[in-house]
Amino acid sequence: MSYTNNFVRFVQRPAGKPTPDVFELGVEDVRELRANEFLIKSAYISMDPALVGRMRDEDNYVEKVNPGDVMQAYGVGQVIASRNAKVKVGEVRLGLLNMQEYSIQSDSDQFRAINLGLADANAYLSVVGVTGATAYFGLFDICQPKAGETIVISAGASSVGTVVAQLAKQLGCRTVAIVSTDEKCEQVRREWGYDAAVSYRDKSIDELTEALQQACPKGADMYYDNTSGDISEAMLDVFNEQARVADIGRLGIAHLPNTKMDRGRRDSNIMLTKRLTKKGMVLFDYQSRMMEAILQLAKWVRQGKLKMKEDVMEGIENMPTAFFRMLDGKAQGKQLVKLSDINHSLDPSPRGVGRLLTADKFPTRMLAKILGRKTA
Repeated sequence: MSYTNNFVRFVQRPAGKPTPDVFELGVEDVRELRANEFLIKSAYISMDPALVGRMRDEDNYVEKVNPGDVMQAYGVGQVIASRNAKVKVGEVRLGLLNMQEYSIQSDSDQFRAINLGLADANAYLSVVGVTGATAYFGLFDICQPKAGETIVISAGASSVGTVVAQLAKQLGCRTVAIVSTDEKCEQVRREWGYDAAVSYRDKSIDELTEALQQACPKGADMYYDNTSGDISEAMLDVFNEQARVADIGRLGIAHLPNTKMDRGRRDSNIMLTKRLTKKGMVLFDYQSRMMEAILQLAKWVRQGKLKMKEDVMEGIENMPTAFFRMLDGKAQGKQLVKLSDINHSLDPSPRGVGRLLTADKFPTRMLAKILGRKTA
């Protein structure tokens, strides 16, 4: 059977913050599979802030996308043809499918088979998968929260930020969001239970510092940094001694064509005097522990302890619009694009086992810890 692949092409590197002219739509015929290859039909594609870093012509923790290439993005899709002995037709897999309807792959390890008994396909790109795991490892491995401590979360209304806030609240922490507007402040306190929220728009760095000090009368013990830039500079005079900083994202400098152009106050003095611990976190480094996070997050979702809002657009033609909704903070939840339905009757995964692993009486947390220790 022949297929036509509609896709989004990356046309040019942005001179500043990405604009719509960096993308164009394209179409091509899907070629025949070669030995060891398999064909995935995309179901959902994820819009993530880290995609901006892939557009820059500089060293990054991931391979950059080049002009003329299909724009990179994570997705979930279903295998519809296979010449790879390790990959079965009907399997639902997660990986770098990119902004396109069909994807030919050969490395089965880079495209993880997922169990829809644990969670729905879209959830693997949000609360149970990429988004949730980023929150999970950044919070527990780097911030190491303790009951009664205060955590500040920049981009506090983002999909990652709201998961961090929920997990921290479960542990008895005080949660403070940094968001764009006063309206967002009210929204995140109402919808996500933040104890306080501060807006950064139209504030100088000193004014934002003062607002954060008022929101954190006992100082900040943890900072989950999704933004970098001026927003994070404003945190320097808010930290308590022995505070921990998880350096996760760079939304606050998305307007810069090169991160070397980021200028601001150096943090060495504060790190020394306050004995801060600061560490960058990239999800690739936790691939061997992903099942630990997936199991625990799926259990919390099933128990109603963890929720996620999703903003789902449909169709490849809406992919650029979805990207900029995410980047501009207009998405009402995790921004996804749906491209097709999963054919559940073809999926060979043991969904009953997935449901068992998150059942109320199953020791999911114990299993997650065991998996974490074995792969650490």
